[in-house]
Amino acid sequence: MTVRLVPFDPDAHGRFVLPLAQLWLDSWRSTDTANEEVVLVEDLAARILEETATVWDLTLAFQDDTLTGFMALRPHDDCLDQLFMAPTAKGQGLGSQLMDLAKQRLPNGMWLRTAEANHAARAFYEKRGFHHYDTDQHPTLGYSRVFYRWP
Repeated sequence: MTVRLVPFDPDAHGRFVLPLAQLWLDSWRSTDTANEEVVLVEDLAARILEETATVWDLTLAFQDDTLTGFMALRPHDDCLDQLFMAPTAKGQGLGSQLMDLAKQRLPNGMWLRTAEANHAARAFYEKRGFHHYDTDQHPTLGYSRVFYRWP
């Protein structure tokens, strides 16, 4: 299976915003940490457009010709803001490829946050050298979050 990592271009990739938002929601739901009543695919699509216009450096991941994941960096504050794969793409190395790209783009280090209850994500980050340094409550959804830093 061929993997392509493509920088998001709103003009070229606008048709992918809704499928990307659905992938994001499906991936989040697959962790059993999502609050489905609060977050809608339309809200995520609007956020994608807003964040890519302002702060996100967004990379789309395709396996063959299928959108299967994405990564959103905030280079201005060294944050890996989002890293999601389609549930069917997990465990196939796509996350590792996106993480390698994040480390290339932010070679002096980065931070991220994830749901405390998302044990698979936490194990993924820790295996790749991230260290837990803080915990808080999500400001709108209320779940516990953990913060990681690399290196």
